[in-house]
Amino acid sequence: MGEKVLHLELEIADRDIVRFLEQFDGEERRSKALEALKVGVIAIQSASPTLDTRIVEEKFREVQARISTEVEQFREDLREKLECYFRTDGGAVPALFEKNFGEEGKISRILESWFGSEGGKLASLLDGRVGPESFLGRKMDPSNRDGLSSQVEKAVEDLLKQNSAQIRSAFSLDEEGSALSLLKRSLREEIEKLQNTIANHYAQITSALASERSRIAEAEKGTGKGRDFEEALYLPLTRMATALEDDPENVSNVKGLTNNDKVGDFVVKLGPCSRAPGRTIVFEAKKQQGYNMKRTIEELERARKNRGADIGIFVFCKGYEPPEAGDFCRTGNDFIVTVDEDMMEKGQRLLFLEAAYKVARTLIAARTREEEESSIDPEFIRSEIESIQMALRNASDIRTKVGTIRNSADAIEKTMSAFEEKLETHLGNISKAIP
Repeated sequence: MGEKVLHLELEIADRDIVRFLEQFDGEERRSKALEALKVGVIAIQSASPTLDTRIVEEKFREVQARISTEVEQFREDLREKLECYFRTDGGAVPALFEKNFGEEGKISRILESWFGSEGGKLASLLDGRVGPESFLGRKMDPSNRDGLSSQVEKAVEDLLKQNSAQIRSAFSLDEEGSALSLLKRSLREEIEKLQNTIANHYAQITSALASERSRIAEAEKGTGKGRDFEEALYLPLTRMATALEDDPENVSNVKGLTNNDKVGDFVVKLGPCSRAPGRTIVFEAKKQQGYNMKRTIEELERARKNRGADIGIFVFCKGYEPPEAGDFCRTGNDFIVTVDEDMMEKGQRLLFLEAAYKVARTLIAARTREEEESSIDPEFIRSEIESIQMALRNASDIRTKVGTIRNSADAIEKTMSAFEEKLETHLGNISKAIP
């Protein structure tokens, strides 16, 4: 079936369309009008949300085919024209080059007339100006007494005779203004500057060495304070362990189980009266700045493995602990606590260390009984330990207030005693819960 045909008779009043179609006559005007109508239809459909993609594709194919035809025609025309100009046999460009640059070409004949080795104008000119028979050639001939060489030699000889005294004085050290005297003075000044520079650098190096010695001495002093804290802490820890019939040992200078490491300062082996005899707690003591929580936990774990301990307790001198830890912190089954040096020197009760020690013993006992499949209520033990942690946090706050609120010291100390009694009660409850 053929395509549908629609006959239209149009009266066009639009000035733009009229101006466009007036350029054509007869059948061409009809063709241009039809083409303009197609373009308008495509534009209207393009503006509509229901675009007829088939028409667009058809038009694109028509344009593509027309472009391909034009490109191919242009390529063929260009090839023919290039062959006409550049073919070796009869091409315009090769003929032009041969006419001007060939052996008989105009440019070649001009160059030969000027630069040819025989009869060239430039060669004749140079020979006349600088050749052997030229004026310059005769002047440069050393055998000619009137030549330039003889005249220069005579002039130099006369000049040396006239200035020999002046030359000798210029190289004499006896003359104050001679060149050698000036050089000597300049060298002496430079040597003095160099000596001053070396002296200044030596002074700076000496000062830097002195500062480094002071820094090393201060660092050694800090290390010494750390050792003093460790030694002082072992005494109250020994009292606590002895009171509980446990066995303490200072192993700070003894190599452990892993790679000859000495980490882990003290170990306490639980005694026969405990519910887990033979189990071990390791203590790491530090009076040193620069410890954050990550480093503290890693070193505590290393100490526990090195000493084969069940639980580790990291003891910081008060003021050196990580801010996140506070005075009492539990991480897993390990503990981080502080000890006040003044309280330790006065023989006062070290509440946070004692609490961590006793809670650690209780946790080891509970774990031992759990391994032996005894009936233990782990939820009750966890609740009691959380109560201890809460009480210790309150105790830490109160200890801090003691240093600043002197007028309320008696009331605060009474509150502390109540907290300590509460701590003992909770620890007792845990002990009773473990058969």
